[in-house]
Amino acid sequence: MPPHPSGPDPPPRTPRWTCADIELWLTAAFRALPTTAIYAPRGNTLASVEKDVPSATFDIVAFSATVLGRKSIECLIVLMWARSKATRGEAGGSLSRLCVATGWSRSTLEDRRRRACERIAEAKNRADEDGM
Repeated sequence: MPPHPSGPDPPPRTPRWTCADIELWLTAAFRALPTTAIYAPRGNTLASVEKDVPSATFDIVAFSATVLGRKSIECLIVLMWARSKATRGEAGGSLSRLCVATGWSRSTLEDRRRRACERIAEAKNRADEDGM
């Protein structure tokens, strides 16, 4: 076994969540359950109707709803975007329909989605630092 290199140890790597990480995990959750009904029996508890799906699949979805507010337009945008991306528009509402309903341009919707994902990433980083 080679000897340990001399000198100080490097600082521990602390990976931080980014907007891209949040997008990836939300899309993965909806890819795993593209058309499965999701219900919230209380507060922030999400569960699948299908018993063979691990509850961890919904952790980032539930966390997003907690950070953004379950009924906020930002939460709706982020979750609709993730489902639409995961299913290529085959499940859930389309983003074009949401743009029409809100009167926003697609670029406005994308800006709000990106800012919401950044808020989720910041909250996730704070939660990880606090040991939650």
